[in-house]
Amino acid sequence: MNFDLKGDKLSYMRPVFRRRFVREETCEAIVPDAQPDILRILDTDGVVLMRSKDSEAGRVTVAGTAELTVLYVPESGTGVRKLSVSVPFSASADGADITADQLITARLTLSGADARTVNPRKVVVRAEVTCEAELFSAESVYCTVSKEKDGAYFKSEKSSMTIPAAVNEKTFIFTDEAKLPAGSEEIGEIMESVCELCVESAKAVGSKAVVKGNAITRILYCGRDGGLRTESFTTPFSQIVDTDATGDIEDFDVRMCLTGLYVNLNRMSEAGTESVSVEIHAVAQCVTYKRCVLEFVTDAYSTKNPMTPAKISCELQRLEGRDTVSVPVTASVPVAGRAMDACAVSVRAGQWELAERDGGLEFTAVLNVSVIYRDAGGELMSSSRRTELRAQIKGTADTSVELTIGEPTATTGEDAIEVRLTAQLALMELRSVSVEHIESVDIDEETKLDAGDGPNLTVTRSGGGRDIWDLAKAYLSTPELIQRTNGLEGEPEEGTVLLIPRCVS
Repeated sequence: MNFDLKGDKLSYMRPVFRRRFVREETCEAIVPDAQPDILRILDTDGVVLMRSKDSEAGRVTVAGTAELTVLYVPESGTGVRKLSVSVPFSASADGADITADQLITARLTLSGADARTVNPRKVVVRAEVTCEAELFSAESVYCTVSKEKDGAYFKSEKSSMTIPAAVNEKTFIFTDEAKLPAGSEEIGEIMESVCELCVESAKAVGSKAVVKGNAITRILYCGRDGGLRTESFTTPFSQIVDTDATGDIEDFDVRMCLTGLYVNLNRMSEAGTESVSVEIHAVAQCVTYKRCVLEFVTDAYSTKNPMTPAKISCELQRLEGRDTVSVPVTASVPVAGRAMDACAVSVRAGQWELAERDGGLEFTAVLNVSVIYRDAGGELMSSSRRTELRAQIKGTADTSVELTIGEPTATTGEDAIEVRLTAQLALMELRSVSVEHIESVDIDEETKLDAGDGPNLTVTRSGGGRDIWDLAKAYLSTPELIQRTNGLEGEPEEGTVLLIPRCVS
């Protein structure tokens, strides 16, 4: 007779793949006829836009475009010129567990960008894009519960944990009109623009996620006086993401990606004022975590009939908690002579890793620091340096890390520009859990267990890693009978002499 122990059905998302991988692309770009020849390149920067994400058997692919701007000093004339270049990319990674029906979340960062001249009219532009992709498979498992059956005994265990329950996303567009602060130099031309999306909070309203955050847009522009200047604008956003989750929703992991960025200068001649219009296209990818009370039958035996348990296992990812770590960073960027004015500073995070060291976790990342400055002779120059970020953090190898680079400040000096910033590590401590349990038992009701020559009463000592359940199962007794016989209310102390009566009839 098959005895089914299934109870409530639990639906959840099982993470099957998570990896960071890098794609490097190069392309050639020609200076438009209307622009002067290149004397030297000052800087290359931009944003990464996600276009698609797909999976097939054994492979995940994330595609997009790196929208870059190359700033250069012209051979003739004065000031700075720009060259806009679109670099398409397709980043892939292989995994044995990847299938076409899985749900994908991805983060994209521009971890490196540069350009070199082939001749005064042609450049080769390089973009290095880091993709962090995670794939989820929709799974379900039945909780199992003890049921009444003469001579059959079941051991159940309950646990409460927070697990991923749904993966959903929403694309949206928001805009802003920003004015320069009072006293700022009037904009002549916007040279570069970058944007960073920062999630401040995500709260549950029913089955929906209310996601709030800020888009920080930074522009580098030429003023009317010909000087280079930077300015940043903060645009708040709030979006509602419908989720497929039900029950006690506790947390969200929201991963934002840009899909479009349009920054333009608006001049209102009649009013004598100007503003910067910002249009941002984005996708919010939301992993919903809910709290569940799980009950599983983990062991079973019979004192009357032969029993064969059917054991299965399920893989869960449990959310342990969140933390934020602030890491101060200082980098000394070498310059030729004395830098009189730091016009622009950019910091990009390159490759990073999370490794177990000395009983804990160490986060390390390479930061690429670039500075455009004016030297003592008034010439625009540029310099860069790589520095390393290190931080000791708590968690496991499954911990999710999101690195955010704060606004850098620069101090000029002889032979170097000192750049200071604060990096933020947003941590989600995760733990993979394998739960083995019994879904059903097969009881041979036609056959009785033979007591044989075994004793009806066994004398033994407690301990040795065995609890009352283990002793009852080993000697075909019951936990209740052992406790009643020995006058116990709970587990005995280590080394206690116990009388164990046998139940087989």
